[in-house]
Amino acid sequence: MNLRQENDKSAPETVESMRLDLERCHRAMEDCQQRLAHTEDLFLRAQETLRETKAALEFTLSATHLGAWSLDLANDTSRRSPGHDQCFGYHTPVPETDWGIEAFSQHLHPDDRQRVISSLRLASREWRDWSSEFRVIWPDESVHLLSASGTIYRPRNTGAARMLGILMDVTDRKQAEEALAASGQLARGQVDVLTKTLAALARESSPDLVMEDISRTITEQFGAHSLSVWQRNIINGRVSFAFAFEDGVILTKDAPQFAGVDLALPMEGQWPWPDVLLTGKPDLISDIRNVPPFPLCDRLLKKGIVTVLLVPMWIAGRLDGVVGLRFVHKRLMSPEEIDLAQTLANHAMLALQLAHLTAQNRESAVVDERNRLAREIHDTLAQGFTGIIVQLEAAEDAKLQGLSNEAHTHFDRARALARESLKEARRSVQALRPRALEKEQLCQALSTQLAKMSAGSRTQCEFSLQGTPRELPREWDEHILRIFQEALTNVLRHAKASHFKAMISYETDAVRLELCDTGQGFDAEGEHDGYGLLGIRERVERMDGKLQIKSAADGGTTILVRLPLPS
Repeated sequence: MNLRQENDKSAPETVESMRLDLERCHRAMEDCQQRLAHTEDLFLRAQETLRETKAALEFTLSATHLGAWSLDLANDTSRRSPGHDQCFGYHTPVPETDWGIEAFSQHLHPDDRQRVISSLRLASREWRDWSSEFRVIWPDESVHLLSASGTIYRPRNTGAARMLGILMDVTDRKQAEEALAASGQLARGQVDVLTKTLAALARESSPDLVMEDISRTITEQFGAHSLSVWQRNIINGRVSFAFAFEDGVILTKDAPQFAGVDLALPMEGQWPWPDVLLTGKPDLISDIRNVPPFPLCDRLLKKGIVTVLLVPMWIAGRLDGVVGLRFVHKRLMSPEEIDLAQTLANHAMLALQLAHLTAQNRESAVVDERNRLAREIHDTLAQGFTGIIVQLEAAEDAKLQGLSNEAHTHFDRARALARESLKEARRSVQALRPRALEKEQLCQALSTQLAKMSAGSRTQCEFSLQGTPRELPREWDEHILRIFQEALTNVLRHAKASHFKAMISYETDAVRLELCDTGQGFDAEGEHDGYGLLGIRERVERMDGKLQIKSAADGGTTILVRLPLPS
């Protein structure tokens, strides 16, 4: 009885306990479900992050031409990113079992294969880092440059070692570096040649010596054996040999080496000239032994010449000739080197033209100075002698008439003119300003000279001024004075004029000098033995003026000079 009562009494407690346990289990299950849902959410987020990271990595690898790889050293298989296979020219990934060290070696350039594979196998055996730069041949047979590096990794759970690495297609970068280096070489070559060209022009006076320096610079720049220069003649349609630079010296067409050789060749139908002269572009003959024979080919072969680069020479937009660079070994040239050769050829042509112009200017300066001395001697000594003769003749007439005092006066004037003429001659030789213009202005000097030179003569002389005198260039004053003296000398010596009138007029935009006489005149258009008229014309030309001479037999002479004033 008592046991039954006790069981009846404890049953409710047991049920309650079970209920409480059930509730706790239910809450635990709900908590687990929440935790599971949270974990699932974290997992999904992690998956999304992983996908984003993978996409970003793949984009980065693709954009930078990078590829990743993992090489199983034991089985010679690999896992690779798509960028890896793209570096080898494959847009569709190659199956993993088909790609190991052996497959990798088949893609390498033959010249790089042994070096790269040997270093890779050595790094695999000794478990050390590996890096290399090599060329690969794509399926389309194009050559690309890759840079690769790897490190050994051994997982803890297995003993299989792997090499993890990356590689990059550096073809564009390498080409950019080469282009930059070529540009630098081109710039340095241009600066070097231009500097030496200017130095040669400043140092040498002979065009031959200048061209020798330029030729030496070009041959040294390219390591050439020698060079030749041919000039184009459009009129006769031929290309003529100008000179060659061989063994450090210039050989012209008159050299014994070219005796009996035709050095003038037709441009048309004479290979290889048409390719260069018609297109105006450089032409590289890599091996003259394998081309049709051409003039002087035998001579080049005897000298061991193998390669010839023909470069057109341009001046002022005109193709004027060709430079031939010769090499004793087979030579291939990059576009940048050919551009440099073209630039140097143009520099050589410019130097040649400048040298010729310098020589011409020097000759012109000598001729100009000779003419100046001739004019000055004529305008000083000749005019002075004329004045002296006039005074001596007057003294002789006075002496014959018994006029002793007048004769002495004419003798004194003749001595004074002789002394003044001697001083003027010395000044002319030294290119100094005429003495008459050192103390007086132009108009006063003209009036004074007229009075001195005509004193005691039978010619009535008159000088007049119109307008307000203006300051003129110094050379103009000298030229006007010499023209005036020449005209007056001719009147006193040859014209037998009874009257001479000189007038200088200052206008708004010009200066006019008018010289008139009533003498016997002369043929202004005919030839004359004297230097007077030629000197007048040269002086007027040097002032950019206009000269007009009117003369007729027994009708006198008028000389009109008009000089436009500088603005």
